[in-house]
Amino acid sequence: MTKFVKGLFKLLIIANTIIAFNACASAQDNDVGKMEYQSSCAACHGIDAKGNGQVSKELKTRPTDLTVLAKNNSGVFPYNTVYEMIDGRNSTIASHGTREMPIWGYRFGPPQAFRFKNRLLAVIDYLNRIQEK
Repeated sequence: MTKFVKGLFKLLIIANTIIAFNACASAQDNDVGKMEYQSSCAACHGIDAKGNGQVSKELKTRPTDLTVLAKNNSGVFPYNTVYEMIDGRNSTIASHGTREMPIWGYRFGPPQAFRFKNRLLAVIDYLNRIQEK
């Protein structure tokens, strides 16, 4: 191998390493739960999760303030209740739709069940992190 090829090879390794580190840093900057919440929940519950989303004015019942779930549950975030509310097992919220939650269409449907669970857990984690103290 010539010096030029060795130098070029080292330069490519360094460039790839820099690109990989930047990609990892960008991925860490993304809050998947927050993004998922904003794309699926914020229209009703609001960007700040306090129940004041753009659609909330059109609903008969104001959406729940999702920042006080733990506060209203003796300081403990109700993971199971939130999970069952979102996945449709607890269908007491008429605006959430049927068990399959058609309001979100196929985004959370059976063809993407694995991704649904990851999205759901990410949203629940985000909601837990934004609870009022």
